[in-house]
Amino acid sequence: MKFEEKILATSEIKERNLLKPSSIAMVKPDTGVEIRKKSAYYVIRDCATLAHDYIPHKCYSSIKNPIASLVGKFTKADIIDFVARTKSQRHTKQLLWIIFSDIYKTETDDWTPPPEPVKSEALDIDADAEGEDIYGDYGYGDEEFNSANETTVPVKPPVDLGDGEAVIAKLIGIFKATKEK
Repeated sequence: MKFEEKILATSEIKERNLLKPSSIAMVKPDTGVEIRKKSAYYVIRDCATLAHDYIPHKCYSSIKNPIASLVGKFTKADIIDFVARTKSQRHTKQLLWIIFSDIYKTETDDWTPPPEPVKSEALDIDADAEGEDIYGDYGYGDEEFNSANETTVPVKPPVDLGDGEAVIAKLIGIFKATKEK
């Protein structure tokens, strides 16, 4: 959970300190308290489990510019472990989705449209020319005409979140992860 711990360390909200107490309370809910009703035991245990699983989400969302703020904080091992856990932990997978939604937003904000196509030379539109078929073939089959009117927009394809290697590579690149710290 080093990935999540680094998110908590970057966050400034008070709840970031709940991770350790919640990990104790989810295993032994009666730590430090006397429980008089059976239901209280389960309420404490389940609330602690929810807090433990979702505190990283709240802390991540509390960071003003999380992508920029977390650059350089993770090692490659942190990211590999985090992505591996998304296969078996739903809450970790949800955190990954939240992070990628911010990555896509950042990339979209940085996107600039392609330049306008260059206008071709002026066209002689004199319809009185003798012997000229002014209707012609209207550009059908004209390769030059077709290629001039095609525009391609350079958009990076999104990362398939089911492809662990692509996700790891993207996160390492975005967060400029190092080998070890």
